[in-house]
Amino acid sequence: MNRDTHILMVEDLATDAELIERELRKAGIAFVSKRVETKEAFLKELNDFHPDIVLSDYSLPQFSGLDALRLLKQSPTPASFILITGSLTEEVAVECMKEGAHDYILKTSLRRLPSAVQNALAKRQAEDEKLRAEEALQRSEELYRLIAENTSDLICMLDAKANFLYVSPSYKEVLGYSIGDLLGQSVFSLVHPDEREMAQERFGKSFDGGHPENLEWRFQHKDGSWKVFDAVENWIYDDQGKPQRAVIVSRDLTERKRAEEALRNSEDQLRQAQKLEAVGQLAGGVAHDFNNILTVITGYSDILIRKTAEGDPNRSKIEEIKRAAERASSLTRQLLAFSRKQVLQPKLFNLNSLVADMGNMLRRLIGEDIELTAVLTDEATEIDADPGQLEQVLMNLVVNARDAMPNGGKITIETSMVEIDRPYAETHVAVQPGPYVMLAVSDNGSGIDAETREHIFDPFYTTKEQGKGTGLGLSTVYGIVKQSGGNIWVYSEPERGTVFKIYLPRAKSLEMTESSAPVRIPPRGRETILLVEDEQMVRELAKEILEDNGYAVMAARNGEEGLRICEEFEGRIDMMITDVVMPHMSGRELAERVVHLRPETKVLYMSGYTDDAIMRHGILDDHMLFLQKPFTADSFVLKIRDALELVRAD
Repeated sequence: MNRDTHILMVEDLATDAELIERELRKAGIAFVSKRVETKEAFLKELNDFHPDIVLSDYSLPQFSGLDALRLLKQSPTPASFILITGSLTEEVAVECMKEGAHDYILKTSLRRLPSAVQNALAKRQAEDEKLRAEEALQRSEELYRLIAENTSDLICMLDAKANFLYVSPSYKEVLGYSIGDLLGQSVFSLVHPDEREMAQERFGKSFDGGHPENLEWRFQHKDGSWKVFDAVENWIYDDQGKPQRAVIVSRDLTERKRAEEALRNSEDQLRQAQKLEAVGQLAGGVAHDFNNILTVITGYSDILIRKTAEGDPNRSKIEEIKRAAERASSLTRQLLAFSRKQVLQPKLFNLNSLVADMGNMLRRLIGEDIELTAVLTDEATEIDADPGQLEQVLMNLVVNARDAMPNGGKITIETSMVEIDRPYAETHVAVQPGPYVMLAVSDNGSGIDAETREHIFDPFYTTKEQGKGTGLGLSTVYGIVKQSGGNIWVYSEPERGTVFKIYLPRAKSLEMTESSAPVRIPPRGRETILLVEDEQMVRELAKEILEDNGYAVMAARNGEEGLRICEEFEGRIDMMITDVVMPHMSGRELAERVVHLRPETKVLYMSGYTDDAIMRHGILDDHMLFLQKPFTADSFVLKIRDALELVRAD
């Protein structure tokens, strides 16, 4: 609701005040007024009356109009000041205007007063509106600044050349860069090389008036790793509609992408398991019907053999029919094993003893040009399974390894105790957490490509030439392992060899007697670790595990990047963890160059091959620290802690 204008008159003559009021009313100005003569009264009414305009005589008995103007300026009251006087020199008028007076009026020209008052009110209203607008703008800027400085999204402002003008604090939290690291730098310096050209092209089109598009790109973390972001771009234009600034908001998709990748892997595993289950059911049905037919063939063959004399020329033909049926029966047993419908005879036995007892037979099977080594754990390896079927599993794996090395090579059979934790089990279909006995068979042969690995357990799938294999060997292994409650895992790289790892549940009786053994809680660390791993999912997983346990981690995608970090990083690197088999530069070569630069840095190797196999194949030496994939989070951290403590003890 609008109120009448409050006018405070500083005037010692009541008659002059009346003349002023009369002139204002004649002009139709609605107002209420008060008149004061002293400094004290003036200050009081400034606080109580809240005037919109002060009309002041220049000369008063106790203080001047210039004093009143200065007192008004010192007060919080935003009133306009108009000087009204009988006579005024030019010098005094200039001084009053410099001090902030809106206007001055001679008492002999009061007709100009109403317009001066209206102008002063209009100016005050404009100033108030400007002040309110500035305050609103300031509140808005503070709000947006508050949002920008407290969001996990990356918010930046770029100039027309894509150089950083502003970056939100989240850049430090998400990518490790301080504001000083980025201001003035090109945003494209952070973008992955594979996406940089596309990002530059889209930025240019948007600048030239094209419609801004969402963009998915990878930004490089200060530690060298890469994160995936979804970016939204908008432009700020000048009065002529020319783009001046680009505001880009980028949301971190790394965790979502990782979860999607894990989901895809789980779905792939599930589809593979469902496919094998379906094929297994078919194979089991075929084997069952086929066995019925073979029973008839072998039965009548036996009858005919008994009724045929030794010298009868047909007897040998009948015996050949029986032998063919027996060979066919062996195939049906393999089909039943794959379909997990074979009748098992499980019993408690020691897996180490089974491997040792088969040593001589396996050596005769593989020939003299292949070296066979068994590396057996000292721990108890009792399992509850069918030993005859496990012998078949081991024999099939050794034969496969032999066939992958036509010119000779090395085969290593290993046993060890492993503990599968819940996070690992949740990412592998049909795997339960708990204690397992691992049986591994590795070779340094031709390896298996990715396409073959997808079908490696399918029945009748073989890469051998016709007549050299039925394609049931690994299908049989898969079925026996699954029917025994275990899991099988294969790791291979072309021309680098292959390792099959079988995980069989430890005998429950041993689990009960050994359950009182203390569980080690992985201790936290604070050392600095350089992680070099070419597989992105493994690298990100290992980095996350280490950081969650207190370590400072610098991650590299390959040997060259790891070496560059080692050369440029000024602090201490306590340990380097590196994959053994990587493109361009192996882990062994990288470690030799790193240790030359930093003798204090210890090296921990990791690989999908078993430790003894990879050492015996000449890649590593016995004294080198080694971690075997796949690993659990706890086993990974404990291995690193033990290695670091061993370093201190040395």
